[in-house]
Amino acid sequence: MKKLIVHMGAHRCASSATQALLRRNRGEIEAHNVALYLREDLASEVQKMAVNRLYEYRFWKPSSQMAVARISATLATLPADTILISEENLMGIMPGHLGHGFYEKFDQFCRALSRLKKAAEVHPRLIVRRQDNFIESAYGFRVAFGLREDFKDFAARFKPGEMSWHRMATAFERHGIDEHAKIDVLEAWPQDGKTDHLLRFLELEGLTLEGGGLRSGNSRFGEDGLSLLLAMNRTGMGLDIAWRRDVLFPALRKADKPTPELVQDLLGAGDDEIAVLKAALAMPMRFTFTGDERQALLSDLKAENARFLNHPLVGLSREVWA
Repeated sequence: MKKLIVHMGAHRCASSATQALLRRNRGEIEAHNVALYLREDLASEVQKMAVNRLYEYRFWKPSSQMAVARISATLATLPADTILISEENLMGIMPGHLGHGFYEKFDQFCRALSRLKKAAEVHPRLIVRRQDNFIESAYGFRVAFGLREDFKDFAARFKPGEMSWHRMATAFERHGIDEHAKIDVLEAWPQDGKTDHLLRFLELEGLTLEGGGLRSGNSRFGEDGLSLLLAMNRTGMGLDIAWRRDVLFPALRKADKPTPELVQDLLGAGDDEIAVLKAALAMPMRFTFTGDERQALLSDLKAENARFLNHPLVGLSREVWA
């Protein structure tokens, strides 16, 4: 039977770096009889592999049944013995974005994956990180793409009772897709040999990786860069996302210390606009939890995280998140 490996995220857990590695080495991967599907492939209607909408699955809806049938039919016609899918939006929209909860449709996604077991042996793959680190990273990402909100208000969207990775591990079990499932924890990755660790996780051992191993993906900017970005968001400057990706982000990463003058040069902005930007930059900002806030959040999550780390699909010491 064919093997379907589904790397589903989570967001801000090395997903972009993973996909960049796979993209650079696509030729070698496919030469090893692996069909590779990344975000751009899933978005193509020609591919008929619309797994990126399975989190909307409802077993009683004909449209959901048809979607699963189309994917199953595509799997049957693929010449490759192994199919690898990597896309962090498979499990739903990034938490904290557009007011959505914490992967509230994950159970529906798992139910849909279980329906693919007739067409292939399903190998779910999930990488997570401690919830406080997740929130801080998600906030930095959203600021980079235009969020104006204070960190405290953003963090308040997340309720400890909802932020359960253990719930996702049990969803694999509940829907019968746990036999070949693996869950990894980002904080437990080795300091050396991260690329080999990832390849084993994705069942891609033995690749030479002429395209290179793991590099940084959508890495988080430092506090200076985030402060400048947040000030730009609040003053409505340079909000075009394509321009940010192509021009602003590379310039910020190269700069020793990002300054309003850098933005002025890039945008050709006038002195009055930059004066407003400097005023916004002078307002109080923070991008992480205070010590007390972090302690309170982790205290609320202590029992749930212990259950998760002790789960058979994880099997790590609770010291990983101490």
